[in-house]
Amino acid sequence: MTGTVRTGEDVIVLAGLTKLYEPTPRWMRLFARTHITEPVRALDGVDLVVRAGEICAVVGPNGAGKTSMFRIIVGLTDASGGRGSVLGLDVGTDSERIRQVVGWMPAEDRSLLMRATARENLLLHGRLQGMRKHELVERIPHVLAQVNLTAQTESVVAGLSAGMKARLRLARALLPGPRALILDEPTGAVDPIAAHELLTLIMGLVERERLAVLISSHRLEEIEALRSQALLMESGRVKYHGDLDSLRDRWERPQLELVFTDPEVAGRVAAELVAQGLTVTAEGAAVRCRPHGRNPVGRVLAGLGSHTAALAHVREIPMPLRDLIAQVYTRGGDLAGSGTR
Repeated sequence: MTGTVRTGEDVIVLAGLTKLYEPTPRWMRLFARTHITEPVRALDGVDLVVRAGEICAVVGPNGAGKTSMFRIIVGLTDASGGRGSVLGLDVGTDSERIRQVVGWMPAEDRSLLMRATARENLLLHGRLQGMRKHELVERIPHVLAQVNLTAQTESVVAGLSAGMKARLRLARALLPGPRALILDEPTGAVDPIAAHELLTLIMGLVERERLAVLISSHRLEEIEALRSQALLMESGRVKYHGDLDSLRDRWERPQLELVFTDPEVAGRVAAELVAQGLTVTAEGAAVRCRPHGRNPVGRVLAGLGSHTAALAHVREIPMPLRDLIAQVYTRGGDLAGSGTR
């Protein structure tokens, strides 16, 4: 275990990280469940810095390179090019030492022993990591308490709920007292309530222990709740890296809702906005549109003329994060490094 890392200190650093999977040799294809016939570039020059006390959410479709990047960081596979380090330890040559400062939580719980207890699972995993038995006697109760599983210490894993199993995998990642956590789809198999509890635990750990966290998730509402940095990936390349506020500043087009006292006035306003080239939906006395250009709300209101007398309510509706990220993928080009750090 290492000492406390100062807030803001670089913990995970990737520079030009590349991973190329070569075609499966012909002789091996008969024995492999799956094989590739052409080279696959899983990572293509990824740059990333995650600092102490910071969460970075990694987003991307299947095949974007998220898991390959995580596996390189924890030493489960080698990079084809570029550099990576955790607390100054090289991911290629210092993988054994890195596993002592990084907690790895894979996406699935297949590595849990279902017929063993929670304590027995942690004991075995800790011994495989090279931890001494007297260390584990002290650490196991501590990490189980951190994830609210003290009452399940002697419970057989097969009888635990999906949410408890996920928290047990998090406890396992916390065993060595890591300074960084790598969490691959930690909430993928749990219900929304259990997912909220797990994310709350993670945010509390980051705040108390100043951990650096890389987390991937397909649940975009979770990423927004984490108030994290975001790394958007596609086909092994970084599309955007920065905070979500900067992403919204650049790409968001909020919807404007106008509610009138008279539905007939609303109908006339809707027709005028359509004539201006805006996409408009109208229902009763409410009109919604997505303005564009500078000062969009002011321009729409200025164009209402005498109709403003019948205006009862105006509000901006933020663009859902899913739609915002979709814009980056469909319209953005490469925005790597464009976020505010």
